[in-house]
Amino acid sequence: MAKVFVTGGTGFMGSHIVELLLQQGHDITVLTSSSSIHPNIQHLQTKINIVRGNFGNYQLVLQALKQTDIIIHIAWTTVPKTASENPIYDAQSNIIGSIHLLEAAVQAKVKKVIFVSTGGALYGVPLYTPIDEQHPIRPISAYGISKMAFERYLHFFYQNKGLDYSIFRIANAYGTRQNLTKNQGVIGIWLQKIMQNQTIEIWGDGEVVRDYVYVTDVAQSIVNSLEYKGTPKIFNIGSGLGYSLNEILAVCKKVSQKNPNINYLEGRSFDVPVNILSIQRAQQILNWQPEVSIETGIEQTWNWLLEQQ
Repeated sequence: MAKVFVTGGTGFMGSHIVELLLQQGHDITVLTSSSSIHPNIQHLQTKINIVRGNFGNYQLVLQALKQTDIIIHIAWTTVPKTASENPIYDAQSNIIGSIHLLEAAVQAKVKKVIFVSTGGALYGVPLYTPIDEQHPIRPISAYGISKMAFERYLHFFYQNKGLDYSIFRIANAYGTRQNLTKNQGVIGIWLQKIMQNQTIEIWGDGEVVRDYVYVTDVAQSIVNSLEYKGTPKIFNIGSGLGYSLNEILAVCKKVSQKNPNINYLEGRSFDVPVNILSIQRAQQILNWQPEVSIETGIEQTWNWLLEQQ
């Protein structure tokens, strides 16, 4: 049993990871910036320790990290759109804030940090697909740049201070408990719009290809790595399959049995045309396999949204 500290543990991905960790008998502390109990973890609140505050608050985090074995760092204050709009805030809150977290981890003698990074924004326009972990890092968005910077700091702290780490570069995660107010995660946003009979807006011609991975599959990959101490340190997590926006839309229509209005808009400069991740490394080393197909995942997300009404 490990003592695990999860930043962003009440959120979309975090709550699923916390749930899985609890099932395995781990001792969990969740750091959340929210002052109220989040619905995502309402059913878990008696089984976990909750600390309220920001991951960049060194003193608060240091105190909360006593006897912690592993940090899972998921919290991030921006999404691609907001990071591009305000790169100074993005860098100050996320890069500087996360370095404070690492300093506290070293001081508290934490053994390992697991970082939830991005598989979509780091690699930029790919030289080849599927994209493996050796592919050059060439982010074209502020969000990708800050995630890249923190990945480098993790390696720096490992080499200079002995703090072990694993990095998970996640494809487009989707599924139940997604925060639909964040303007990130096309499947959840579209399903909600379909439910509310709103027009769906698609940037570009709908032929942008992405790799989509269901949130419980992401959670499983991270939990599988808890005891991992080896090299390599970086893992792509996706489905290994590419779907265009138009293909995703077709599945959303089929699952919802509705035919929404579609408005195609001009493409955006920070959208790469294709992103499909190679997941062989995680399959081989972490004994991990994505289990949820795109059809099943979209159906489960739709059913969850129906329950939320």
